[in-house]
Amino acid sequence: MPLAGGVEVTRLDEYAKGVFECLSWVEAIMAELDHKDDKWTQLKTEVNDTIYEIRRGVGVDFRNRLRARF
Repeated sequence: MPLAGGVEVTRLDEYAKGVFECLSWVEAIMAELDHKDDKWTQLKTEVNDTIYEIRRGVGVDFRNRLRARF
């Protein structure tokens, strides 16, 4: 059943699940870094490194999927 803007309910559920998992991950890292002086620098580094790894993984997977189709 589409919602306003054409968003499917099942997709919204998966999106909400992903957002929850991401925010839970950030919350866990923040708890680990809570008593450190450079917590914001470490948090930014952790988030940026993770984004880089995801982008790199998506790129590799994308190329593999392209090869599989042709």
